[in-house]
Amino acid sequence: MFNWKRIGMAAGAGIASLVLSVAGVAAEQTVKVGMVVGLSGAGADIGESMVRGADLYLALHKQELPRGVSVELIKRDDGSNPDRTKRLAQELVVRDKVQLLTGVTLSPQALTIAPISTAAKIPTILMNATTGSLTRASPYFVRFSYANWQMAYTLGAWAAKHDINSAYTLVADYAAGHDMEAGFKRGFEDNGGKLVGSDRTPMGTTDYLPAMARIKAAAPKSLFVFTLSGAPSIATMKAFRDSGLQAAGVQLLTTAQNVSDQQLPQTGPATVGMIDSAVYIATDASPGAKEFLAAFKKAYGPNAMPDLPAVAAWNSMEAVFGVIKKHGAQFTSKQAMDVLTTWKSPNTPAGAIAIDPQTRDIVHDVTMARIRQVGDHYENVAFDVVKGVKDPWKALNPEK
Repeated sequence: MFNWKRIGMAAGAGIASLVLSVAGVAAEQTVKVGMVVGLSGAGADIGESMVRGADLYLALHKQELPRGVSVELIKRDDGSNPDRTKRLAQELVVRDKVQLLTGVTLSPQALTIAPISTAAKIPTILMNATTGSLTRASPYFVRFSYANWQMAYTLGAWAAKHDINSAYTLVADYAAGHDMEAGFKRGFEDNGGKLVGSDRTPMGTTDYLPAMARIKAAAPKSLFVFTLSGAPSIATMKAFRDSGLQAAGVQLLTTAQNVSDQQLPQTGPATVGMIDSAVYIATDASPGAKEFLAAFKKAYGPNAMPDLPAVAAWNSMEAVFGVIKKHGAQFTSKQAMDVLTTWKSPNTPAGAIAIDPQTRDIVHDVTMARIRQVGDHYENVAFDVVKGVKDPWKALNPEK
């Protein structure tokens, strides 16, 4: 004889279970973050580093998200081409319905995204793209890397104050290179230094010996260099050595990302003695830096060395998680911007960072370091620091 009561109870339990299951599925929410980077072309080294840093943060911290919430990082390779950057950003916003944009390898690419971010009110976290004026291009831009003048002006001022009284500049001929050139010049000359010459080279060139010949003829006490990371920067350092400038005692000056820790095995003796301004050094002894370096090597191999774009990507994803932890998956543009523009993190791989809400740009310490041979390898060795540096360009060029 059938027990209709028992069957009814079982059916009711099954329905309840199904309802709970459906509710659980409905509760799962995905935050879509569009990441446009150059994984090919002139910015490929930078783009690859950013992807590694972002992926590593997601892998290690996804369990910290609110229950039922996940982050989908939708990556697009723009080939370091600004026109393609613009098209891909539009697709991510219109077709993929991303709530945030990030990545952005070089400054020209960022400029093409600015009107899209503004029109769609999409918060855009810059992991690189370092020209000072960029954060003024859209009210939805927030930068987590650095501004060129933070590094270049600070280095120029430091050099002039430390008995380096003449300099020549050699930079890549694009927006960030011009910005670095102007920043170093202003910091150097504001503090009594004299610029004796300058040179601009095509972005992707690896032939620097003609420029080195002109520099040698000018006989400066120092040479400030900013070229693209990767093959161009490696070629620059080798040309500096091969031209005899290193042997002649010319002090090489640059910013740390120009010769990243990853590239030191390739530049080797050509960079020994080089002084650079840095906001991140892979071998730093701080807890955040040590933990990040260990995780990076575990994920990407014992010989992998993270650089600043990887750290900026890691820090950017921490801020993305900060937005979600505070407001859940369905946050508004205003809610996201309120979190991003007041963001502070005390123990990142690059030390304590903060975003200046007035400029939407990062504030951090700038370290002076010198390349030295340590045992059988080469390292950035810190020897001085300038605390709490905001972008000097914005201070010297206030908005009207």
